[in-house]
Amino acid sequence: MKNKLILPFALFLAFAFFNNKAAAQDTALKFSRVILYEIHADSTKAITVPANKVWKIEGVSMGSSGSAAAVFLKNASGQSIAFFTSPLSAISGNYPFWLPAGFSGTFINNSPSFWCSISITEYTVAP
Repeated sequence: MKNKLILPFALFLAFAFFNNKAAAQDTALKFSRVILYEIHADSTKAITVPANKVWKIEGVSMGSSGSAAAVFLKNASGQSIAFFTSPLSAISGNYPFWLPAGFSGTFINNSPSFWCSISITEYTVAP
């Protein structure tokens, strides 16, 4: 009796898995451009991800190796959604960090004396 139930269940799981994999591949990302923002000490940079684009934050470099230096990412409501420090820091945001189409927010460099650079790869969402 158990063997008769296992085969249909296994077939159902296999169908569900492969059906979801096919649906996930309906959308493709095509490379668009590389964006490099340089933000001076104690400065901000307002950003908006264009429609039909997604951004992949590849990394943030700080002019300081001090633990106090960080770049914060806030959404349009002013809520902090991520922060980035040295790539070697365990408390930094995970890379890559993705931003969806239409996202608006602000990068904030909290360092009082060092600039930062933010490396972003932009992709076009193609159906």
